[in-house]
Amino acid sequence: MNAPTSPISPYTGARHVTQKLLVTVVVGGAVYLLTNVVGADEEGPWQLVLSVLCGGIVLIVQFLVSFVNQMHAVKDSVDKRFADIGKATKLFNEVEKLRDDGVPRLAENATKVVSGGPEILHEFAHEEINRLAGVMEDLTSLSAESSGENHDWLMTLTKCTRHSIDAISTTVVDDGFWSTEPAGRYLTAQREAILDPARRIRVRRLFIVKRPEEFAALVPICTEQRDMGIDVRVVALEELPPYFRRGKMIDFIVFDGALSYEIHADQLSVNSSTTINARANEVDPLIRRFNLLWEAADPAHSPNGVPGQVRARTNGTAPDGD
Repeated sequence: MNAPTSPISPYTGARHVTQKLLVTVVVGGAVYLLTNVVGADEEGPWQLVLSVLCGGIVLIVQFLVSFVNQMHAVKDSVDKRFADIGKATKLFNEVEKLRDDGVPRLAENATKVVSGGPEILHEFAHEEINRLAGVMEDLTSLSAESSGENHDWLMTLTKCTRHSIDAISTTVVDDGFWSTEPAGRYLTAQREAILDPARRIRVRRLFIVKRPEEFAALVPICTEQRDMGIDVRVVALEELPPYFRRGKMIDFIVFDGALSYEIHADQLSVNSSTTINARANEVDPLIRRFNLLWEAADPAHSPNGVPGQVRARTNGTAPDGD
């Protein structure tokens, strides 16, 4: 909101009046001298009257000009105020739609934070608000990006899911993610979503490895996740037909068949950014790719039999041919 216009100080006002009076005196004196030169032979007080009249007219004109300028300034100020009121009213109406969400609570608590505490706390609060505002602005285009791997988004999306979670993990053997604390919270949230009577969501996770030799590293991971109610399958790229391997292999998760959570790695295979995307024309290809690979990993359709081998090891029985 624009700051109110600063009032004119008494010193400034007195200076303006003095300037007007000086101009009036100068004009009146000039007229008086001119009339004396032009009508030097004529007698009477008309020279003085004319000079006073001209000076008075000049003074009145100056005050009128000043008054008009002040009226324009007042009009501009009033227009700005009404514009601010209109914006505030519109914002209030929008916030009213989110009464049951955290927006009113955010505004109330943000005001409390910035009104007390050290300056560093104020700056932190402002940065967090700006970050959230940036995400909301990005989401108006149905997509948002975050640096690194955003575990907060992952947890929030899991909490919001109502139907299904389909995930592809391609770096499970190398990155050790499933032994980390964020992975523990993520799996716990998925288990709660699976067991929640009001949701009963379906979670499918497909692990993609390069070679069958990497299957052994997946045994404890698959065991843990299957015990949590997650449907797990494994597939080896080496044993898939070429057309299955075409395209870039990235880690992604599709929530409720409508929104994707994609992890992008840099040239050093470090997760450099995370994208959430609700654009149907970009999410649908991920869904089709997941379903294609999921069916390829099914023992009934997969020539490599990878899922069956993993299940056999999980149950403590060696697969056929080992």
